[in-house]
Amino acid sequence: MDQSQIDRILESNNIVDVINSYLPLKKAGSNFKARCPFHDEKTPSFMVSERKQIFKCFGCGKGGNVITFVRDYEKISFMEALRKLAERAGITIQETEVSKQKQTRRDLLYKINKLAAFYYQDCLIKHSTVALDYLRKREISDESIKKFQIGYALDTFGGLRNYLLKNNINDQILQFTGLFTSNNRDLFRDRLMFPIHSVTGEIIAFGGRKLHEDQTGGKYVNSPNTKIYTKGNELYGLFLTKQDISKKDYALISEGYTDFLRLYENGFTNTVASLGTSLTDSQINILSRHTNNFYIIYDGDKSGKKAAIRAASNVVGKGNNANIINLPETDDPDSFLVKNGNEKLYELIEKAQPLPQFLLEDEVLGLDKRAKLNELIETLNEMQDEIARELLVKEISENFKISEHAILSKIRVRRTRKGKTAEVTKITKFGEERDTLVILFNDNLIYKKVAQEIDSSYFLSEKYKEIYELVSEHLEGMGHIPSLLEKIEDENLKNIIAELIISEPTKSSVDEIIKSLKLRKYQNDLEQINEQILTSPKDMELFSRKRELKTKILELDKKVVRKTLY
Repeated sequence: MDQSQIDRILESNNIVDVINSYLPLKKAGSNFKARCPFHDEKTPSFMVSERKQIFKCFGCGKGGNVITFVRDYEKISFMEALRKLAERAGITIQETEVSKQKQTRRDLLYKINKLAAFYYQDCLIKHSTVALDYLRKREISDESIKKFQIGYALDTFGGLRNYLLKNNINDQILQFTGLFTSNNRDLFRDRLMFPIHSVTGEIIAFGGRKLHEDQTGGKYVNSPNTKIYTKGNELYGLFLTKQDISKKDYALISEGYTDFLRLYENGFTNTVASLGTSLTDSQINILSRHTNNFYIIYDGDKSGKKAAIRAASNVVGKGNNANIINLPETDDPDSFLVKNGNEKLYELIEKAQPLPQFLLEDEVLGLDKRAKLNELIETLNEMQDEIARELLVKEISENFKISEHAILSKIRVRRTRKGKTAEVTKITKFGEERDTLVILFNDNLIYKKVAQEIDSSYFLSEKYKEIYELVSEHLEGMGHIPSLLEKIEDENLKNIIAELIISEPTKSSVDEIIKSLKLRKYQNDLEQINEQILTSPKDMELFSRKRELKTKILELDKKVVRKTLY
Protein backbone atom coordinates (compact mmCIF):
# COMPACT_ATOMS: atom_id res chain seq x y z
CA MET A 1 0.00 0.00 0.00
CA ASP A 2 1.42 3.40 -0.93
CA GLN A 3 1.61 6.43 1.38
CA SER A 4 -1.16 8.30 -0.44
CA GLN A 5 -3.69 5.61 0.54
CA ILE A 6 -2.54 5.70 4.16
CA ASP A 7 -2.88 9.51 4.14
CA ARG A 8 -6.40 9.22 2.71
CA ILE A 9 -7.41 6.78 5.45
CA LEU A 10 -5.96 9.09 8.10
CA GLU A 11 -7.79 12.11 6.67
CA SER A 12 -11.09 10.22 6.48
CA ASN A 13 -11.11 9.11 10.12
CA ASN A 14 -11.48 11.87 12.71
CA ILE A 15 -9.49 10.65 15.70
CA VAL A 16 -12.02 12.05 18.18
CA ASP A 17 -14.91 10.16 16.56
CA VAL A 18 -12.92 6.93 16.35
CA ILE A 19 -11.63 6.99 19.94
CA ASN A 20 -15.05 8.09 21.21
CA SER A 21 -16.47 4.88 19.74
CA TYR A 22 -14.17 2.92 22.06
CA LEU A 23 -14.31 5.04 25.22
CA PRO A 24 -16.09 8.24 26.36
CA LEU A 25 -14.19 11.47 25.73
CA LYS A 26 -14.85 14.72 27.56
CA LYS A 27 -14.05 18.19 26.26
CA ALA A 28 -11.05 19.76 28.04
CA GLY A 29 -10.22 23.17 26.59
CA SER A 30 -9.21 22.75 22.97
CA ASN A 31 -8.60 19.00 23.49
CA PHE A 32 -10.53 15.97 24.75
CA LYS A 33 -9.74 13.92 27.83
CA ALA A 34 -10.40 10.39 29.14
CA ARG A 35 -9.02 7.74 31.45
CA CYS A 36 -6.25 5.96 29.58
CA PRO A 37 -7.26 2.56 28.14
CA PHE A 38 -3.64 1.39 28.20
CA HIS A 39 -3.04 1.58 31.96
CA ASP A 40 -5.03 1.86 35.19
CA GLU A 41 -5.54 5.42 36.42
CA LYS A 42 -8.02 7.34 38.57
CA THR A 43 -7.31 10.81 37.22
CA PRO A 44 -7.68 11.15 33.42
CA SER A 45 -4.37 11.90 31.70
CA PHE A 46 -5.25 10.62 28.22
CA MET A 47 -5.51 13.60 25.83
CA VAL A 48 -6.83 13.72 22.26
CA SER A 49 -6.22 16.67 19.95
CA GLU A 50 -8.80 17.07 17.18
CA ARG A 51 -6.83 19.87 15.54
CA LYS A 52 -3.62 17.84 15.39
CA GLN A 53 -5.33 14.42 15.05
CA ILE A 54 -3.17 12.70 17.66
CA PHE A 55 -3.55 11.22 21.15
CA LYS A 56 -1.13 11.23 24.08
CA CYS A 57 -1.29 9.75 27.57
CA PHE A 58 0.74 11.76 30.07
CA GLY A 59 0.53 8.85 32.52
CA CYS A 60 1.95 5.85 30.65
CA GLY A 61 3.52 7.78 27.76
CA LYS A 62 1.66 6.17 24.84
CA GLY A 63 0.92 8.42 21.90
CA GLY A 64 0.29 8.41 18.17
CA ASN A 65 -2.34 8.84 15.47
CA VAL A 66 -5.67 7.10 14.88
CA ILE A 67 -4.01 4.02 13.32
CA THR A 68 -1.72 3.66 16.34
CA PHE A 69 -4.71 3.84 18.69
CA VAL A 70 -6.77 1.17 16.89
CA ARG A 71 -3.72 -1.08 16.53
CA ASP A 72 -2.78 -0.90 20.22
CA TYR A 73 -6.31 -0.85 21.63
CA GLU A 74 -7.46 -3.90 19.68
CA LYS A 75 -4.03 -5.61 19.86
CA ILE A 76 -3.93 -6.11 16.08
CA SER A 77 -1.34 -5.52 13.38
CA PHE A 78 -0.77 -2.24 11.55
CA MET A 79 -2.37 -3.60 8.35
CA GLU A 80 -5.39 -4.94 10.23
CA ALA A 81 -5.90 -1.53 11.87
CA LEU A 82 -5.55 0.17 8.48
CA ARG A 83 -8.13 -2.13 6.87
CA LYS A 84 -10.51 -1.58 9.78
CA LEU A 85 -10.28 2.19 9.42
CA ALA A 86 -10.56 1.99 5.62
CA GLU A 87 -13.77 -0.02 5.98
CA ARG A 88 -15.10 2.46 8.54
CA ALA A 89 -14.55 5.32 6.08
CA GLY A 90 -15.91 3.37 3.12
CA ILE A 91 -12.53 3.30 1.39
CA THR A 92 -11.56 0.39 -0.84
CA ILE A 93 -7.86 -0.35 -0.50
CA GLN A 94 -6.24 -0.47 -3.91
CA GLU A 95 -3.17 -2.68 -4.04
CA THR A 96 -0.49 -2.20 -6.70
CA GLU A 97 0.68 -5.12 -8.82
CA VAL A 98 3.95 -5.19 -6.87
CA SER A 99 2.16 -5.24 -3.51
CA LYS A 100 -0.22 -7.92 -4.78
CA GLN A 101 2.74 -10.07 -5.83
CA LYS A 102 4.38 -9.54 -2.44
CA GLN A 103 1.14 -10.40 -0.65
CA THR A 104 0.70 -13.51 -2.81
CA ARG A 105 4.24 -14.63 -1.94
CA ARG A 106 3.65 -13.99 1.76
CA ASP A 107 0.30 -15.80 1.74
CA LEU A 108 1.94 -18.76 0.05
CA LEU A 109 4.71 -18.87 2.66
CA TYR A 110 2.09 -18.84 5.42
CA LYS A 111 0.29 -21.71 3.68
CA ILE A 112 3.50 -23.74 3.33
CA ASN A 113 4.35 -23.28 7.02
CA LYS A 114 0.84 -24.37 7.95
CA LEU A 115 1.22 -27.50 5.81
CA ALA A 116 4.67 -28.15 7.32
CA ALA A 117 3.28 -27.90 10.86
CA PHE A 118 0.51 -30.39 9.96
CA TYR A 119 3.12 -32.73 8.47
CA TYR A 120 5.34 -32.54 11.56
CA GLN A 121 2.38 -33.14 13.88
CA ASP A 122 1.34 -36.18 11.85
CA CYS A 123 4.90 -37.53 12.00
CA LEU A 124 4.94 -37.08 15.80
CA ILE A 125 1.80 -39.17 16.30
CA LYS A 126 2.56 -41.86 13.73
CA HIS A 127 6.32 -42.23 13.56
CA SER A 128 8.17 -41.18 16.72
CA THR A 129 7.84 -42.88 20.08
CA VAL A 130 11.14 -41.22 21.06
CA ALA A 131 9.77 -37.69 20.57
CA LEU A 132 6.49 -38.56 22.32
CA ASP A 133 8.40 -40.14 25.21
CA TYR A 134 10.48 -36.99 25.52
CA LEU A 135 7.34 -34.83 25.74
CA ARG A 136 5.74 -37.18 28.28
CA LYS A 137 8.92 -37.20 30.34
CA ARG A 138 8.86 -33.38 30.34
CA GLU A 139 5.17 -33.62 31.36
CA ILE A 140 3.95 -31.66 28.34
CA SER A 141 0.24 -32.42 28.02
CA ASP A 142 -1.55 -33.57 24.87
CA GLU A 143 -3.58 -30.36 25.07
CA SER A 144 -0.43 -28.21 24.86
CA ILE A 145 1.02 -30.38 22.10
CA LYS A 146 -2.13 -29.69 20.09
CA LYS A 147 -2.50 -26.03 21.06
CA PHE A 148 1.10 -25.12 20.18
CA GLN A 149 1.20 -27.58 17.25
CA ILE A 150 4.35 -29.38 18.44
CA GLY A 151 5.58 -31.98 15.97
CA TYR A 152 8.47 -34.17 14.83
CA ALA A 153 10.71 -34.01 11.74
CA LEU A 154 11.55 -37.42 10.28
CA ASP A 155 15.20 -38.42 9.88
CA THR A 156 14.99 -38.08 6.10
CA PHE A 157 16.38 -35.66 3.55
CA GLY A 158 13.17 -35.26 1.52
CA GLY A 159 10.14 -36.14 3.63
CA LEU A 160 8.76 -32.62 3.97
CA ARG A 161 9.73 -31.65 0.43
CA ASN A 162 7.84 -34.60 -1.06
CA TYR A 163 4.82 -33.87 1.13
CA LEU A 164 4.65 -30.26 -0.05
CA LEU A 165 5.05 -31.23 -3.71
CA LYS A 166 2.17 -33.72 -3.33
CA ASN A 167 0.08 -30.82 -1.99
CA ASN A 168 0.60 -28.82 -5.19
CA ILE A 169 3.31 -26.51 -3.85
CA ASN A 170 5.55 -25.30 -6.67
CA ASP A 171 9.15 -26.48 -6.32
CA GLN A 172 10.41 -22.94 -7.12
CA ILE A 173 8.98 -21.39 -3.94
CA LEU A 174 10.66 -23.87 -1.57
CA GLN A 175 13.97 -21.99 -1.56
CA PHE A 176 12.23 -18.98 0.05
CA THR A 177 10.64 -20.89 2.94
CA GLY A 178 13.69 -21.41 5.18
CA LEU A 179 12.71 -25.08 5.50
CA PHE A 180 15.35 -26.44 3.16
CA THR A 181 19.13 -26.38 2.70
CA SER A 182 20.83 -24.87 -0.34
CA ASN A 183 20.80 -28.28 -2.06
CA ASN A 184 17.02 -28.71 -1.48
CA ARG A 185 17.25 -31.14 1.43
CA ASP A 186 15.00 -30.90 4.49
CA LEU A 187 16.63 -28.53 7.01
CA PHE A 188 15.07 -30.24 10.05
CA ARG A 189 15.77 -33.95 10.52
CA ASP A 190 15.07 -36.15 13.55
CA ARG A 191 14.10 -33.20 15.72
CA LEU A 192 11.23 -32.18 17.97
CA MET A 193 9.53 -29.29 16.15
CA PHE A 194 8.19 -26.09 17.74
CA PRO A 195 6.28 -23.82 15.34
CA ILE A 196 6.84 -20.10 15.96
CA HIS A 197 3.69 -18.00 15.55
CA SER A 198 3.31 -14.32 14.76
CA VAL A 199 1.31 -12.21 17.22
CA THR A 200 -1.76 -12.80 15.01
CA GLY A 201 -1.32 -16.60 15.10
CA GLU A 202 0.26 -17.30 11.69
CA ILE A 203 3.06 -19.89 11.66
CA ILE A 204 6.13 -18.01 10.44
CA ALA A 205 9.10 -20.21 11.44
CA PHE A 206 10.22 -23.31 13.34
CA GLY A 207 12.66 -24.35 16.02
CA GLY A 208 13.92 -27.93 16.06
CA ARG A 209 15.35 -29.57 19.24
CA LYS A 210 17.66 -32.56 19.03
CA LEU A 211 16.50 -35.76 20.74
CA HIS A 212 19.84 -37.60 21.13
CA GLU A 213 23.02 -36.45 22.84
CA ASP A 214 25.21 -37.77 20.00
CA GLN A 215 23.11 -36.05 17.33
CA THR A 216 25.04 -33.74 15.00
CA GLY A 217 24.34 -30.02 15.00
CA GLY A 218 23.41 -27.72 17.86
CA LYS A 219 20.88 -28.38 20.57
CA TYR A 220 18.47 -26.25 18.54
CA VAL A 221 18.28 -25.58 14.81
CA ASN A 222 16.14 -22.55 13.96
CA SER A 223 14.58 -21.21 10.78
CA PRO A 224 16.66 -18.54 9.00
CA ASN A 225 15.21 -15.12 8.22
CA THR A 226 12.58 -15.12 5.47
CA LYS A 227 10.07 -12.67 3.98
CA ILE A 228 7.70 -13.43 6.87
CA TYR A 229 10.16 -14.05 9.72
CA THR A 230 12.98 -12.00 11.20
CA LYS A 231 14.86 -13.46 14.13
CA GLY A 232 14.55 -11.24 17.19
CA ASN A 233 11.23 -9.75 16.07
CA GLU A 234 8.92 -12.39 17.57
CA LEU A 235 8.04 -13.72 21.02
CA TYR A 236 7.12 -17.37 21.42
CA GLY A 237 3.56 -17.88 22.66
CA LEU A 238 2.48 -14.23 22.53
CA PHE A 239 -0.32 -15.02 20.07
CA LEU A 240 -2.05 -17.00 22.85
CA THR A 241 -0.96 -15.09 25.95
CA LYS A 242 -1.31 -11.42 24.91
CA GLN A 243 -4.81 -11.03 26.36
CA ASP A 244 -3.77 -12.37 29.79
CA ILE A 245 -0.64 -10.20 29.73
CA SER A 246 -2.81 -7.12 29.14
CA LYS A 247 -5.31 -8.22 31.80
CA LYS A 248 -2.68 -8.91 34.48
CA ASP A 249 -0.51 -5.99 33.31
CA TYR A 250 2.76 -7.86 33.53
CA ALA A 251 4.61 -10.46 31.45
CA LEU A 252 6.84 -13.32 32.54
CA ILE A 253 9.71 -13.66 30.07
CA SER A 254 11.55 -16.98 29.88
CA GLU A 255 14.25 -18.06 27.45
CA GLY A 256 13.01 -21.13 25.59
CA TYR A 257 10.16 -23.36 24.50
CA THR A 258 10.09 -25.87 27.37
CA ASP A 259 10.34 -23.21 30.09
CA PHE A 260 7.46 -21.38 28.43
CA LEU A 261 5.35 -24.54 28.18
CA ARG A 262 5.94 -25.44 31.84
CA LEU A 263 4.91 -21.95 32.94
CA TYR A 264 1.86 -21.95 30.67
CA GLU A 265 0.70 -25.41 31.76
CA ASN A 266 1.00 -24.40 35.42
CA GLY A 267 -1.39 -21.50 34.94
CA PHE A 268 1.12 -18.72 34.29
CA THR A 269 -0.66 -17.77 31.07
CA ASN A 270 0.82 -14.26 30.95
CA THR A 271 4.17 -15.53 29.72
CA VAL A 272 6.33 -15.45 26.58
CA ALA A 273 9.73 -16.80 25.56
CA SER A 274 12.40 -14.62 23.98
CA LEU A 275 13.80 -17.52 21.92
CA GLY A 276 17.36 -16.86 23.03
CA THR A 277 19.26 -15.03 25.71
CA SER A 278 19.08 -11.53 24.21
CA LEU A 279 15.80 -9.65 24.54
CA THR A 280 15.81 -7.35 21.52
CA ASP A 281 14.49 -3.80 21.12
CA SER A 282 11.90 -5.10 18.67
CA GLN A 283 10.62 -7.72 21.13
CA ILE A 284 10.43 -5.09 23.88
CA ASN A 285 8.45 -2.75 21.59
CA ILE A 286 6.00 -5.53 20.67
CA LEU A 287 5.47 -6.61 24.28
CA SER A 288 5.13 -3.01 25.52
CA ARG A 289 1.90 -2.74 23.50
CA HIS A 290 0.40 -5.10 26.08
CA THR A 291 2.23 -4.11 29.29
CA ASN A 292 5.08 -1.95 30.54
CA ASN A 293 5.93 -4.41 33.35
CA PHE A 294 8.49 -7.08 32.43
CA TYR A 295 9.46 -9.93 34.81
CA ILE A 296 12.59 -11.74 33.62
CA ILE A 297 12.68 -15.44 34.62
CA TYR A 298 15.85 -16.92 33.14
CA ASP A 299 17.99 -19.80 34.42
CA GLY A 300 19.47 -19.41 37.90
CA ASP A 301 23.05 -20.20 36.89
CA LYS A 302 25.77 -17.68 36.05
CA SER A 303 25.00 -17.45 32.31
CA GLY A 304 21.26 -17.16 33.02
CA LYS A 305 21.78 -14.30 35.47
CA LYS A 306 24.08 -12.50 33.03
CA ALA A 307 21.41 -12.84 30.35
CA ALA A 308 18.72 -11.61 32.76
CA ILE A 309 20.78 -8.51 33.61
CA ARG A 310 21.32 -7.80 29.91
CA ALA A 311 17.59 -8.23 29.20
CA ALA A 312 16.55 -6.05 32.15
CA SER A 313 19.01 -3.36 31.02
CA ASN A 314 17.43 -3.31 27.56
CA VAL A 315 13.92 -3.14 29.03
CA VAL A 316 14.78 -0.25 31.38
CA GLY A 317 16.59 1.51 28.55
CA LYS A 318 13.36 1.54 26.53
CA GLY A 319 11.49 3.22 29.36
CA ASN A 320 9.70 0.14 30.74
CA ASN A 321 9.81 -1.51 34.19
CA ALA A 322 12.02 -4.57 34.63
CA ASN A 323 12.16 -6.99 37.56
CA ILE A 324 14.36 -10.08 37.76
CA ILE A 325 13.03 -13.29 39.37
CA ASN A 326 15.87 -14.90 41.31
CA LEU A 327 15.77 -18.66 40.72
CA PRO A 328 18.16 -20.97 42.65
CA GLU A 329 21.48 -21.47 40.89
CA THR A 330 20.68 -25.09 39.93
CA ASP A 331 17.21 -24.40 38.50
CA ASP A 332 15.49 -23.14 35.38
CA PRO A 333 11.76 -22.24 35.38
CA ASP A 334 10.84 -25.77 34.26
CA SER A 335 12.78 -27.64 36.96
CA PHE A 336 11.81 -25.15 39.68
CA LEU A 337 8.09 -25.62 39.03
CA VAL A 338 8.38 -29.42 38.86
CA LYS A 339 10.20 -29.52 42.21
CA ASN A 340 8.43 -26.73 44.08
CA GLY A 341 5.02 -26.03 42.51
CA ASN A 342 3.11 -22.84 41.75
CA GLU A 343 2.96 -21.27 45.21
CA LYS A 344 6.73 -21.14 45.55
CA LEU A 345 7.06 -19.47 42.16
CA TYR A 346 4.39 -16.92 43.07
CA GLU A 347 6.49 -16.13 46.16
CA LEU A 348 9.55 -15.55 43.96
CA ILE A 349 7.54 -13.31 41.63
CA GLU A 350 6.47 -11.24 44.66
CA LYS A 351 10.14 -10.92 45.63
CA ALA A 352 11.33 -10.05 42.11
CA GLN A 353 13.87 -7.23 42.17
CA PRO A 354 14.59 -4.18 40.01
CA LEU A 355 17.97 -4.28 38.27
CA PRO A 356 20.02 -2.24 40.83
CA GLN A 357 18.76 -4.23 43.83
CA PHE A 358 19.20 -7.57 42.04
CA LEU A 359 22.81 -6.75 41.15
CA LEU A 360 23.61 -5.47 44.63
CA GLU A 361 22.38 -8.66 46.34
CA ASP A 362 23.63 -11.16 43.74
CA GLU A 363 26.27 -13.66 44.90
CA VAL A 364 26.38 -15.93 41.82
CA LEU A 365 28.20 -13.69 39.33
CA GLY A 366 31.14 -13.11 41.68
CA LEU A 367 31.25 -9.34 41.11
CA ASP A 368 32.43 -6.90 43.76
CA LYS A 369 30.51 -3.68 44.44
CA ARG A 370 32.62 -1.62 42.04
CA ALA A 371 32.10 -4.12 39.20
CA LYS A 372 28.35 -4.14 39.86
CA LEU A 373 28.28 -0.35 39.70
CA ASN A 374 30.21 -0.44 36.44
CA GLU A 375 27.55 -2.76 34.99
CA LEU A 376 24.87 -0.24 35.91
CA ILE A 377 26.91 2.70 34.61
CA GLU A 378 27.20 0.87 31.31
CA THR A 379 23.41 0.51 31.25
CA LEU A 380 23.02 4.25 31.90
CA ASN A 381 25.45 5.04 29.11
CA GLU A 382 23.35 3.06 26.63
CA MET A 383 20.01 4.58 27.64
CA GLN A 384 18.36 7.02 25.23
CA ASP A 385 15.32 7.91 27.36
CA GLU A 386 16.29 10.81 29.65
CA ILE A 387 13.43 10.24 32.11
CA ALA A 388 14.15 6.52 32.41
CA ARG A 389 17.84 7.32 32.94
CA GLU A 390 16.99 9.80 35.68
CA LEU A 391 14.85 7.23 37.50
CA LEU A 392 17.54 4.57 37.24
CA VAL A 393 20.16 6.97 38.66
CA LYS A 394 17.87 7.51 41.66
CA GLU A 395 17.43 3.73 42.15
CA ILE A 396 21.18 3.10 41.96
CA SER A 397 21.82 5.90 44.44
CA GLU A 398 19.32 4.49 46.93
CA ASN A 399 20.50 0.88 46.65
CA PHE A 400 24.25 1.43 46.59
CA LYS A 401 24.22 4.33 49.08
CA ILE A 402 26.13 6.57 46.71
CA SER A 403 25.24 10.13 45.72
CA GLU A 404 23.52 10.85 42.43
CA HIS A 405 26.27 13.37 41.71
CA ALA A 406 28.91 10.62 41.93
CA ILE A 407 26.92 8.47 39.51
CA LEU A 408 26.39 11.35 37.10
CA SER A 409 30.11 12.08 37.08
CA LYS A 410 30.70 8.57 35.72
CA ILE A 411 28.27 8.96 32.81
CA ARG A 412 29.11 12.55 31.98
CA VAL A 413 30.61 11.73 28.59
CA ARG A 414 29.74 8.89 26.24
CA ARG A 415 30.11 8.18 22.53
CA THR A 416 27.25 8.40 20.10
CA ARG A 417 26.17 5.28 18.21
CA LYS A 418 27.91 6.51 15.08
CA GLY A 419 31.13 6.79 17.03
CA LYS A 420 31.65 10.43 16.17
CA THR A 421 32.21 13.18 18.71
CA ALA A 422 31.65 12.64 22.42
CA GLU A 423 28.26 13.72 23.68
CA VAL A 424 27.60 15.30 27.04
CA THR A 425 24.77 13.45 28.75
CA LYS A 426 24.32 15.37 31.93
CA ILE A 427 20.86 14.71 33.23
CA THR A 428 19.01 17.96 32.83
CA LYS A 429 15.52 18.85 31.74
CA PHE A 430 16.70 20.04 28.30
CA GLY A 431 13.96 22.70 28.56
CA GLU A 432 15.16 24.93 25.74
CA GLU A 433 15.43 21.98 23.35
CA ARG A 434 11.93 20.81 24.19
CA ASP A 435 10.52 24.33 23.82
CA THR A 436 12.15 24.67 20.40
CA LEU A 437 10.59 21.43 19.16
CA VAL A 438 7.15 22.28 20.56
CA ILE A 439 7.22 25.59 18.67
CA LEU A 440 8.32 23.87 15.44
CA PHE A 441 5.52 21.30 15.67
CA ASN A 442 2.97 24.06 16.28
CA ASP A 443 4.24 26.40 13.58
CA ASN A 444 6.56 24.86 10.98
CA LEU A 445 6.89 28.26 9.24
CA ILE A 446 9.28 29.19 12.05
CA TYR A 447 11.67 26.41 11.01
CA LYS A 448 13.59 28.58 8.50
CA LYS A 449 14.33 31.16 11.18
CA VAL A 450 15.51 28.46 13.61
CA ALA A 451 17.55 26.64 10.96
CA GLN A 452 19.41 29.84 10.06
CA GLU A 453 20.61 30.15 13.67
CA ILE A 454 21.21 26.56 14.89
CA ASP A 455 21.71 23.00 13.69
CA SER A 456 21.27 19.65 15.47
CA SER A 457 24.64 20.00 17.27
CA TYR A 458 22.94 22.51 19.61
CA PHE A 459 20.79 19.69 21.02
CA LEU A 460 22.52 17.89 23.92
CA SER A 461 19.70 15.39 24.41
CA GLU A 462 20.27 12.55 21.95
CA LYS A 463 16.52 11.98 21.63
CA TYR A 464 15.67 15.66 21.00
CA LYS A 465 18.56 15.88 18.57
CA GLU A 466 17.14 12.92 16.65
CA ILE A 467 13.71 14.57 16.55
CA TYR A 468 15.15 17.89 15.28
CA GLU A 469 16.94 16.01 12.49
CA LEU A 470 13.67 14.23 11.69
CA VAL A 471 11.88 17.59 11.45
CA SER A 472 14.61 18.88 9.12
CA GLU A 473 14.36 15.79 6.94
CA HIS A 474 10.55 15.74 6.71
CA LEU A 475 9.77 19.45 6.69
CA GLU A 476 7.34 19.06 3.79
CA GLY A 477 5.29 16.63 5.89
CA MET A 478 5.01 18.90 8.93
CA GLY A 479 1.62 20.10 7.72
CA HIS A 480 0.25 16.59 8.08
CA ILE A 481 1.43 15.38 11.47
CA PRO A 482 -0.54 12.07 11.61
CA SER A 483 1.12 10.97 8.38
CA LEU A 484 4.55 12.01 9.68
CA LEU A 485 4.03 9.92 12.82
CA GLU A 486 3.24 6.87 10.71
CA LYS A 487 6.72 6.99 9.16
CA ILE A 488 8.38 6.61 12.57
CA GLU A 489 9.04 2.98 13.52
CA ASP A 490 10.54 3.61 16.97
CA GLU A 491 7.53 3.49 19.35
CA ASN A 492 9.39 5.34 22.12
CA LEU A 493 10.34 8.15 19.73
CA LYS A 494 6.76 8.30 18.42
CA ASN A 495 5.44 8.68 21.98
CA ILE A 496 7.84 11.57 22.72
CA ILE A 497 6.91 13.35 19.48
CA ALA A 498 3.19 12.95 20.26
CA GLU A 499 3.78 14.63 23.63
CA LEU A 500 5.64 17.53 21.96
CA ILE A 501 2.92 18.00 19.34
CA ILE A 502 0.06 18.07 21.83
CA SER A 503 1.85 20.48 24.19
CA GLU A 504 1.19 24.21 24.15
CA PRO A 505 4.15 26.40 23.10
CA THR A 506 6.03 28.33 25.76
CA LYS A 507 5.40 32.07 26.17
CA SER A 508 9.10 32.73 25.51
CA SER A 509 9.91 34.09 22.08
CA VAL A 510 11.81 32.10 19.47
CA ASP A 511 14.71 34.55 19.77
CA GLU A 512 14.93 33.97 23.53
CA ILE A 513 14.90 30.19 23.12
CA ILE A 514 17.56 30.27 20.39
CA LYS A 515 19.72 32.50 22.54
CA SER A 516 19.42 30.04 25.47
CA LEU A 517 20.33 27.12 23.22
CA LYS A 518 23.38 28.93 21.88
CA LEU A 519 24.58 29.96 25.35
CA ARG A 520 24.32 26.45 26.69
CA LYS A 521 26.05 25.00 23.62
CA TYR A 522 28.94 27.46 23.88
CA GLN A 523 29.31 26.92 27.63
CA ASN A 524 29.28 23.18 27.11
CA ASP A 525 31.92 23.48 24.37
CA LEU A 526 33.97 25.62 26.74
CA GLU A 527 33.88 22.92 29.42
CA GLN A 528 35.06 20.31 26.92
CA ILE A 529 37.92 22.51 25.70
CA ASN A 530 39.02 23.10 29.30
CA GLU A 531 39.17 19.32 29.79
CA GLN A 532 41.23 18.96 26.60
CA ILE A 533 43.63 21.70 27.75
CA LEU A 534 44.32 19.72 30.94
CA THR A 535 45.66 16.84 28.83
CA SER A 536 47.20 19.01 26.07
CA PRO A 537 48.37 22.24 27.82
CA LYS A 538 50.66 23.24 24.94
CA ASP A 539 48.03 23.06 22.21
CA MET A 540 47.64 26.71 21.18
CA GLU A 541 44.71 25.89 18.89
CA LEU A 542 42.68 24.93 21.96
CA PHE A 543 43.41 28.28 23.63
CA SER A 544 42.44 30.12 20.44
CA ARG A 545 39.09 28.27 20.29
CA LYS A 546 38.57 29.00 23.98
CA ARG A 547 38.98 32.76 23.40
CA GLU A 548 36.50 32.63 20.51
CA LEU A 549 33.92 30.84 22.64
CA LYS A 550 34.28 33.27 25.54
CA THR A 551 33.76 36.15 23.09
CA LYS A 552 30.59 34.54 21.69
CA ILE A 553 29.20 33.98 25.19
CA LEU A 554 29.84 37.59 26.22
CA GLU A 555 28.26 38.89 23.02
CA LEU A 556 25.12 36.85 23.65
CA ASP A 557 24.70 37.70 27.31
CA LYS A 558 26.11 40.91 28.74
CA LYS A 559 25.16 39.70 32.23
CA VAL A 560 27.85 37.01 32.16
CA VAL A 561 30.74 38.12 34.34
CA ARG A 562 33.95 37.75 32.36
CA LYS A 563 35.98 36.26 35.21
CA THR A 564 33.44 33.42 35.66
CA LEU A 565 34.29 32.12 32.19
CA TYR A 566 37.10 29.82 33.20
